[in-house]
Amino acid sequence: MTPALPDSSEVAIIGGGLVGCAAAYYLTQQGASVVLIEQNGVGSGASGRSGGGVRQSARAAAEIPLAIQAVALFSGLADELGLDIEYVQRGNLRLVESVDYIRPMQVDIARQQGQGLNVRWLEQSEVCELAPALQRESLLGASFCPTDGHANPLKVTAGFAAAARRRGARILTGCSVTGFRQLDSGLVQLATTAGRLRARNVIIAAGAGTARLCQASGFDLPLANMRYESLVTEAVRPLFDAMFGVASADLFFRQTRHGSVHFGGGLVLPADDETTTQDNLAAAAAHLARLVPALAQANLVRTWGGLDPSTPDGIPIIDCLGDNLLVATGFCGHGFALGPVVGRLLAAWVTRGQRPAELAGFERNRFAGWLQTRWTPTGSFEAVLAAVATQANAPGPNGAHSADPAAALPQEGDGPHVLVIDPSMCTGCRSCEVACAIHHDRVARPTQLRIQVAYERDDAYSPIVCLHCEEAYCMEACPFEALARGGPGSVIQVVDKNCTGCLLCVDACPYGGISYADDKGVVIKCDLCDGQPACAAYCAPGAIRFRRVDPATWDGMKQHATQHARLLSQGLT
Repeated sequence: MTPALPDSSEVAIIGGGLVGCAAAYYLTQQGASVVLIEQNGVGSGASGRSGGGVRQSARAAAEIPLAIQAVALFSGLADELGLDIEYVQRGNLRLVESVDYIRPMQVDIARQQGQGLNVRWLEQSEVCELAPALQRESLLGASFCPTDGHANPLKVTAGFAAAARRRGARILTGCSVTGFRQLDSGLVQLATTAGRLRARNVIIAAGAGTARLCQASGFDLPLANMRYESLVTEAVRPLFDAMFGVASADLFFRQTRHGSVHFGGGLVLPADDETTTQDNLAAAAAHLARLVPALAQANLVRTWGGLDPSTPDGIPIIDCLGDNLLVATGFCGHGFALGPVVGRLLAAWVTRGQRPAELAGFERNRFAGWLQTRWTPTGSFEAVLAAVATQANAPGPNGAHSADPAAALPQEGDGPHVLVIDPSMCTGCRSCEVACAIHHDRVARPTQLRIQVAYERDDAYSPIVCLHCEEAYCMEACPFEALARGGPGSVIQVVDKNCTGCLLCVDACPYGGISYADDKGVVIKCDLCDGQPACAAYCAPGAIRFRRVDPATWDGMKQHATQHARLLSQGLT
């Protein structure tokens, strides 16, 4: 039976996900009186819908120390909670399917090793030795962190809730918090659907509801809810123990204790509901079947979607809104592993009255110019490269530092919208290529690309895309009427049925923005995705913008494209 809402509490926690339940547990360990309020049920949000990965690898620099602590905590969590959480510590492999991803992966491995993480590169044979069920021909290698693993997210969340209850925490489900305000007395008053509650300290860990709640109470946080989609198969024979991700796509998969395979992927986009999309599910299932042929005939048992708030830079906001009002949000689809340790640190913050040193770097006011970037998910290997370790401390290809992304924005002009690329902000992650492939071909890997990343050095890379130049060199060179104007801004598009694959247009383009698809036998070029380019929407560091520009910027774009087109011709991709 759900207890009634009390008039007051020493600590009130908003949200019954993993962070909130863990914070409640660790606070009760310190003897605090705790009321946790959850609008639905414990673990009903992102925590219970998580992929279950407990990983340190492929994370932004600021998250790695927390993740290392989290893995140490998970090793004893089953005994501490008195519950089998199905924790398996057999490593995490980030698979590489394309030669284009070998170099970025190895660069990122070196970055992580520099922070003391036990992660290394595995060749194809080593990957297949660890996981024989994988299709050898589909792989070129992988990063491997042996101390990573996975667990049952619902059991972990429920375990913390039950342990907190045993220590005296009150957990109210089916109760929504509609607002909060600071009182002159120093207390925080919560308005809920069950009445009002006053608390000396409040922790907001409300997941997808955080932005709305905070905005209603006068705090505007840079958050956007993103939808992540998952599937689970029927139970099959044991295939692998490790957790897997894919470097070229938002695909993850793991086999549970009961034999079913939990996986998910596809393009992650802003959403207001948890409805799954057929295109994403089909792309993820096809991709998994290609990697693990034994699963091609496995029946799907269930699909689901989950909303998780994301931030512009791909790492969470863990900060104070007031002296006694804390918020933990924006885990960007990869917060499950961090949940217990963040809950423990929030409890320490409340009891000691000061921010734990481990939470430096997660302040809500860190964004500055980033607030002009598009909202992007950053759960994949590619997007974590957009964090401080790569760009804030290193010069871009032109030798310039770009600590403030807004400083590099070109001026708005009067012409048509074009894709503007700032190479000083590009991390070489190739997320733009993945987004392009999923948008056009419903395949979660780069195929028939309309945008390509030229990769000259480990610190010099830049996307190359059709500029849609007014000179229209490609149309001038085509004798077969295989290029025609149409779509937004009279974009030049390829007429496949007329294309002979003569490549005259490719040779005529000085900017490297048109290429040839061997499997289709036709040329391909950017069509701006009907006015909503997927590459710009999915670029985590905001290196790609869709905007109007002034003449000077337009000339600079042409010069940049001309300089970098030769890299593609030299195979430096």
